[in-house]
Amino acid sequence: MAVSADEDLVAQISKLKQELKTKKSFANACAQLTQISEQWSQDAPDPSLQALQEAAKAAFTVLQTRFSNPKFWQAGLDLFLALEFHVPAITDASKWRDAALEEVDDAARERAKEQARLRRLQEDKMHNKGRFSDAATPLTLGELLASQGMVLVEEDDRRPGMSRDARAELRVKTVLEEDVCVVCQEVMPAGSKAKAMPCGHLFHDECLLSWVKKSNSCPTCRFDDMPSEKRHYDDVQRQVTQRQPGLYS
Repeated sequence: MAVSADEDLVAQISKLKQELKTKKSFANACAQLTQISEQWSQDAPDPSLQALQEAAKAAFTVLQTRFSNPKFWQAGLDLFLALEFHVPAITDASKWRDAALEEVDDAARERAKEQARLRRLQEDKMHNKGRFSDAATPLTLGELLASQGMVLVEEDDRRPGMSRDARAELRVKTVLEEDVCVVCQEVMPAGSKAKAMPCGHLFHDECLLSWVKKSNSCPTCRFDDMPSEKRHYDDVQRQVTQRQPGLYS
């Protein structure tokens, strides 16, 4: 009789649960359970979910009663964080996570909090929640027209790209507070480097340069008081015309 994928997973989790009982294999077992949690499908059958919950509970019990060293709590903390974000059906995960945070050192605690924040941000992005929700994301002109049954047709004389001289003047700045590059929607952590428009909005270097080559405007606020390639070309043409009056007459 063939063994189902769910039965294989239950057997794997049960084996890892046994390995949690010894110091030599505890951290590795936690790491493998963490990996399983991060790849968890919300449609997983109940037996798999039950097995994972029992294994996580066993890890917490072992940490409380036998392995008190912070390095073991660190392995457990990684597991509890993964459960909290990827297997929300295991409601005790947040309680276990809080207990583990009290046992690890300060550096590990800060890393865990940052990891939790980034995971929450990623979850919001994947599921259109928080700052990535439909309510927080303004409609584009195209989307607004589409809702009225109309189609936006781009004109040939759309906004020109920023001039090469203006692009060279864009400055690199340090991100003081975590921000999101609106071009790629990826996080720019505090302390990282980003390229700034004159209006002050920050973006990844490559993202902004790719944008301004096509459009002489800020991706966030549409600030466009910068020389464009068309304006640069018109200025050069005007200078040549003034020097040689009959050339373009």
